[in-house]
Amino acid sequence: MKFLKYLGIGIIALIVIYLVLALIGPSGYKVSKEIKIEAPVEVVFNQTSVFANWAAFSAWAAADPGAVYIIENDNQVIGAKMSWEGEISGKGSMTTTEIVPNEKFIYDLSFIEPFVMTSHGGFLYEKDGNSTKLTWYDEGEFGFMMRPMMLFMDIEAQIGPMFEQGLEGIKQICESMETKPSIKVTEETVVSQSILYISESSSLIPDTMSAKMGAAYGELLSLVGIAKLEMISAPIAITKKFSLAEMMCEFDAALVVAELPDELDLEGRIQKGETYAGKALKTVHIGSYMTLKSTYDAFLAYIKANGYEINGDSWEEYIDDPGTVEEEERRTFIYFPIK
Repeated sequence: MKFLKYLGIGIIALIVIYLVLALIGPSGYKVSKEIKIEAPVEVVFNQTSVFANWAAFSAWAAADPGAVYIIENDNQVIGAKMSWEGEISGKGSMTTTEIVPNEKFIYDLSFIEPFVMTSHGGFLYEKDGNSTKLTWYDEGEFGFMMRPMMLFMDIEAQIGPMFEQGLEGIKQICESMETKPSIKVTEETVVSQSILYISESSSLIPDTMSAKMGAAYGELLSLVGIAKLEMISAPIAITKKFSLAEMMCEFDAALVVAELPDELDLEGRIQKGETYAGKALKTVHIGSYMTLKSTYDAFLAYIKANGYEINGDSWEEYIDDPGTVEEEERRTFIYFPIK
């Protein structure tokens, strides 16, 4: 009986200690980071207030490239929503709750897994001439029974570096973008060519896409060398699917060769094929691959404004070797087949 008595006293003591810790523990948190970006405030606002653009700078997306995203109503309006589920990032969603163009973009964050938690955060924009001060913050409250655990957790140390990494990504993207890139479009007739290709899918995270493309081209180049085939143009990538709502794309990484012998034996994921033949529109993107989207936006606007009808999958041709040509000078030819 004494044992049970002491056990009861011990349990009560632990409960009292826990309640005392809950009383003195933090009731909430706020993490806030800021950065100066040498770009107009409207450029920074447009990059950060569209969830589909987050793949290019989110540290969480970079840490969990296998995560699946669903984006809804992503038109810079209240109620826009991004949901995700991933092995590292867990399961949750982010919903826009307040937007003032070029001043604030506020959202509610809700986690379901690996734990249930809600918070409130967003971006604040301050115009400074042709520059922008961007602040990214997140704040939330801890339930009473969670507060003792928060005495031993440093939320700032967990979230702060991720915000800083994301802000650096935003800075790099916005400072290398033109608000309205001027493009020159030409109409051409292209002929069909023989290709070896690998079909791939990827999140829109630049590092993930680059890694998958690099691995695919490595396999293709190995076969070209072994089979002693002749490459007759720069590597290309044919876009089969591009979804901002799902933050993913599907593409064929391809090498154009002079001919494909009938006896060429293919193993693994390498396939033979032919490129599109017919009329196409072409433009040239010069600079970082991270700013390709702005060129695509201008190209698609041109196609729409001039009444063209797209007739199949677009493709990119990577003219310059990243190993020898500086990023700001690299050329990427972009083609859209038309009727």
